[in-house]
Amino acid sequence: MKKGRVILATLTGVASGTILGLLFAPDKGAKTRKKISQKGDDYLQKMRKDIDELRGYLNDKVKKTQKEIDELEDEATQTAKTVVEDASEMSNNLEDWTKEELYQRAKKEKISGYSKMNKDELIEALKNN
Repeated sequence: MKKGRVILATLTGVASGTILGLLFAPDKGAKTRKKISQKGDDYLQKMRKDIDELRGYLNDKVKKTQKEIDELEDEATQTAKTVVEDASEMSNNLEDWTKEELYQRAKKEKISGYSKMNKDELIEALKNN
């Protein structure tokens, strides 16, 4: 956006300076008006070109940003799937763990009162954590 403002300010300044220069030139009125008209057309074409370049630049930025958003969305989706799979795997496998393994896992996850729980209580606490 900053680039667009700079371009617009520059073009406005150049156009104003040119018009003032032509108005104070020693040419006849008709010739001066024709020069003003021609310069105006030249600057209009230049401005259109600059606007098209700016539009292209912004479109590229939008495409790049959309690509980054899509990549982040894919990454988040994959992470969510992995978390769900890990949770499912853990809940299915907890019954196969020994009480000591469950105890250590509960300790690691800082489950309150884990030291007084039996195996079934540890499994339930870990599933709900």
